[in-house]
Amino acid sequence: MSKYPVRLKSFFQLVRIPTVFSALSNVYAGYWIGGGIAGVTPLLSGLLAAGLYLMAGMALNDIADYKVDARERPERPLPSRAISLSAAWLFSMAMLGSAMILQWLANPVAAFVGALLALCILAYNFFLKGTFLGPLAMGTCRMLNLLCGITLNADSLSDIWNLPLQSYWILGSLGVYIFCVTYLARDEVGGNTKARARVFFAGLMLWMGAWIGFAAFHPSLLSFILFAVLLCHLWLLSTALRNLRTNPGSPASTGKLVGMLLRTMPLTDVVAMLSAAVAVPWALLGLAWMLPGPFLARRFYST
Repeated sequence: MSKYPVRLKSFFQLVRIPTVFSALSNVYAGYWIGGGIAGVTPLLSGLLAAGLYLMAGMALNDIADYKVDARERPERPLPSRAISLSAAWLFSMAMLGSAMILQWLANPVAAFVGALLALCILAYNFFLKGTFLGPLAMGTCRMLNLLCGITLNADSLSDIWNLPLQSYWILGSLGVYIFCVTYLARDEVGGNTKARARVFFAGLMLWMGAWIGFAAFHPSLLSFILFAVLLCHLWLLSTALRNLRTNPGSPASTGKLVGMLLRTMPLTDVVAMLSAAVAVPWALLGLAWMLPGPFLARRFYST
């Protein structure tokens, strides 16, 4: 038995509990983008798996950053000894394994994608995070998470290669969004330079501009709702974006914006569902994944 008992609060800090719902949102969106025909039980299994993958990834992130956190953030669960390293490893591996089992029970094709996701999570945390490939690897993780949701409806592995063109656009869009978030978050502890902040702003505006262009060239009620959701997303981010623009060197400005970008990710999933002509009620129901984040963020950090 560990000398340091595991407390629920420390565990929730380790796994960044406010951001878990963004991963559930990805799979929910993917399920409907993929046709929504698999049924409730596979969807629930896929959602649980998505949460476990994200929590495992966050715990592995702290394991990989243990020495850095011991110097810069000693109050975090691992350097403070609220959770031991051995317990963190055990939790992480148990969550990854449980996630793959849940996906296998839901759909073996989704479990195949989940195995790739697990490998990508490990590669990011222990090999790529500090390199120029880090943001690309994290974007790939989120794309695979969304693909896990899509493949809940798959009949065989060949369905992955035969997705509609719109699905590839959606996967790429999520990857770009997370690339921008990860690029910004890299210097969260020390604060960002003006140059890095400008690159982030350019990337985010290009991402949003691409979706506005999509809505403009596909005029319909769905596109109008899609445009309204994009504006809502920009409005929710506006204060945090303004703080980063005026004070890019502040770690607090970066941390708050990164947290907001993750907690408002369900809005990007709603946009994706609307672009794929998912029924409006099911698409807008995806906004519910945003509700727990602000409440939990007041009690646990997100980044």
